[in-house]
Amino acid sequence: MRGALIEPPPPLRPWYRRLPARAAGAVLVVILIAGGAGLLRDGAPDPGAATVGLATAIPTAEASAVATAVVASTPVPITITFAPPEVGRGETSLLAVRRPGAASGSVVFLGHHYPLERDGDTLWAPLGAGLVAPLGPQVAVVTTRDTAGATLETTEVPFTVVEVDRPVDYLELTEEEGSVLTPEALATEARIRAFEQFNAFDGRASWDGLFIRPTEGIVTTEFGQARSINGGPIGSAHSGLDIANAEGTPVVSAAPGRVIWAAPMPIRGNTVLVDHGAGVVTGYHHLLEITTEAGARVEAGEVIALMGSTGLSTGPHLHWEMTIYGVNVDPVTWTERPFRPE
Repeated sequence: MRGALIEPPPPLRPWYRRLPARAAGAVLVVILIAGGAGLLRDGAPDPGAATVGLATAIPTAEASAVATAVVASTPVPITITFAPPEVGRGETSLLAVRRPGAASGSVVFLGHHYPLERDGDTLWAPLGAGLVAPLGPQVAVVTTRDTAGATLETTEVPFTVVEVDRPVDYLELTEEEGSVLTPEALATEARIRAFEQFNAFDGRASWDGLFIRPTEGIVTTEFGQARSINGGPIGSAHSGLDIANAEGTPVVSAAPGRVIWAAPMPIRGNTVLVDHGAGVVTGYHHLLEITTEAGARVEAGEVIALMGSTGLSTGPHLHWEMTIYGVNVDPVTWTERPFRPE
């Protein structure tokens, strides 16, 4: 069953934004030359440099190359960009790799191994830092492979995880509302989410450009806010963005994709999960009515549900989530910055 396409709501502008030390448009650029030894700086040999697998680079807003590593007699240029090079907890950066002859690749990022997408001569992946990701300087390890699967290069790419200042959300629940939050419900929902999000990924990215806001309304709870329920201890952070409006307000898919879940969950209520490829899944929760079905292909702006208050909810609203290979990230960032190479 396919829904109608409606005009997307205006972009969300939450009250907080990340202000890292460098400009938001900063890009780390590493240029390597495979096939020799030594390190070039501004095109000239650096006599004090040993053979390295990592070119030292400085993030700049202009995304200019600052170092070149040489590893063979037949140079093959490799360009790796990581933007932004300072990624906040719960935020996304875009990794892009250009290397002639590379047919596939992968990256180890914050301890997890992810495949790289391929668009033409570019290998790439959106990478999400979780809300409890380790802070400070980190290293991603990028591996490129030829058509036979043989390794071409393994390159270390530096980046930094920074804290994002978010306030606490003090939530008051009635006894009836709180009764939904049982250990059994938590375990059941965790099993559903793990199966759907880790076993049903589309390989190819289906989006191009910005994601859109999935409904109209007032933002009542931001992504990443820590929560205290009924005055209790501050616990885990809010995994999505809450947008409140009247019951029955249309909810649309934020980008093209395939519906992988269209059914109730114990805590999140009536739920639609849309797989956009490249490990990216958006979730639409607490719905009154679902107007699509599992397996359906949907377009950006296509109505997939109506806003409601099912599950653990204090009133009609949409709880909008985004995960990258199961890591929750702020979906608002995806409405402001494209996470696919041009």
